[in-house]
Amino acid sequence: MEKPENEKTKVLVCVTGGVAAYKSPGIIRRLREASHEVRVAATAAAFRFIPEETLSIAAGGKVHTDDTWWKESGRVEHVSLARWADLVLIAPATADSMARAAIGLGDDLVSATILAGAKRVLWAPAMNPEMWANPATRRNVETLKSWGHRFVDPAEGVMASAEELPGVGRLVEEGEIVAAVEEALGASR
Repeated sequence: MEKPENEKTKVLVCVTGGVAAYKSPGIIRRLREASHEVRVAATAAAFRFIPEETLSIAAGGKVHTDDTWWKESGRVEHVSLARWADLVLIAPATADSMARAAIGLGDDLVSATILAGAKRVLWAPAMNPEMWANPATRRNVETLKSWGHRFVDPAEGVMASAEELPGVGRLVEEGEIVAAVEEALGASR
C-alpha cells in the first residue's frame, strides 16, 4: 500500500558503538531535512562515542535506549519501533551489530528491534578495513542480504580515528546514506 504523498516516511536511525557514531547527528539532520519523520535508538556502546543529548537534539526528541526499553511506556518498545518504522537504518553499523543480527540475537533494543520484524533494514557499516574484509563479517553481510536487508557499503579513505588504512571500511558520506535510504524506501513503495 502506497503512502499518500504528504505523509512522511518513518525512519528509525539506530546508532551502534563505533567511532563513526560522531557522524550520526549529521545523518539524522539530513534525513529530517529530506522530510522524513525520524526516531533514534542507540546501543549502550554508542554512548562511548557520542552523548545521548547530541543525538536527542539532532532527532528533535528522545533517544530510545536499553534504559528506556521497558520502563517508560510499559509497552514492548522494540516491537512498537519495528512496527512504526518504514525503514530501520543502522548507521554506523559495527561488525558486532551485524553479527548479532545475523545470528538472531535480540538482547539489546537495537538488535531486538531488527529481530522484531522491521519492514526494511539498511546497514551503513563502518569499521577497520581488516574487519570489513574478514570472512566472518563477509558471511554475516551475505546472510543479512539473503533476508532482504540492504547495505550502503563503506568507502576507502581516512577512518574516523584519523588512521589511514589501505582498504574499505570508512562510513560513507551523509548524502550517500540519505540517497540509499531514499532508494530503499522507493523500492518498498
